[in-house]
Amino acid sequence: MMRSVVTCALALAFAQLTTQFAAGAVTIGQLPGGPPAPTCSGASTDYLQPSVTSGGLYIAREAGTITSWSTVASPGANQQYTLKVFRRTPDPDAFRVIAHAEEETLGSGGGLNTFTASIPVSSGDLLGLNVSASGNTGCVFGVGGDTVLSRPGSLVDGAQGVFAAMSNSRLNLAAVLVPSNGFTLGHVTRDQKRGIATLTATLSNPGTIIMSGSGLKGDRTKTLFVAGPVTFNIATSGKPKRQLARRGSATVRPTFTFTPPGGDASSQSIKVKLKLNRRRIPLT
Repeated sequence: MMRSVVTCALALAFAQLTTQFAAGAVTIGQLPGGPPAPTCSGASTDYLQPSVTSGGLYIAREAGTITSWSTVASPGANQQYTLKVFRRTPDPDAFRVIAHAEEETLGSGGGLNTFTASIPVSSGDLLGLNVSASGNTGCVFGVGGDTVLSRPGSLVDGAQGVFAAMSNSRLNLAAVLVPSNGFTLGHVTRDQKRGIATLTATLSNPGTIIMSGSGLKGDRTKTLFVAGPVTFNIATSGKPKRQLARRGSATVRPTFTFTPPGGDASSQSIKVKLKLNRRRIPLT
């Protein structure tokens, strides 16, 4: 009965945590339903979780920033955990450390521990931990079919090492990732024969970008499944179109709004002057 009460309390606490960061954030990794058995050695060791058989992945699906991380501690004193971010290498058994957060000391009474962080990550980066303690800790919890990878010691940023498998285990770690909503607008290229322009936006993540503004026509919404460039044709309608035909030039102000999956939207506006060679195009 007591274990079920603890499990419910932990679930409620983590639900409140993820709700707090729900706007423009996603959660990666997983936590156990209660304090796990202290089966991890207290000696300094790096851990990571390359895949899971069910539930949330421990992999950043998008570029962004890790703003906090959590673990469920087993009771015990002097437990130091350090969040690390790993990246795959050409060797499938070797992983490289990209960045790490400050070392944190877990509460000796056990329970949910949450810490702030600010670590930029790229799509495909993996969550991991370095754990050291005066005794065994609950840095993993049992899940049949899952495999945690471990390596004695603590790799520094930029270093890589070969990891060994721990069968039927899952890493006791979750993190809040705020996806990047950054994008850049490239140069405007004008087609004076047609009186239109093209502009390329380069997105930092997959997602949807929308072009809005008065006096515009054409395809205004585009979705990318990978980060990269997307091109818009900027053409006029209504009053700007009539002005373009009459004067040979017209100015429009499109606004581009990009939203990554699970993230907040960001917008940029630009002034575009369209030109038309009226000697070649009928004034219709």
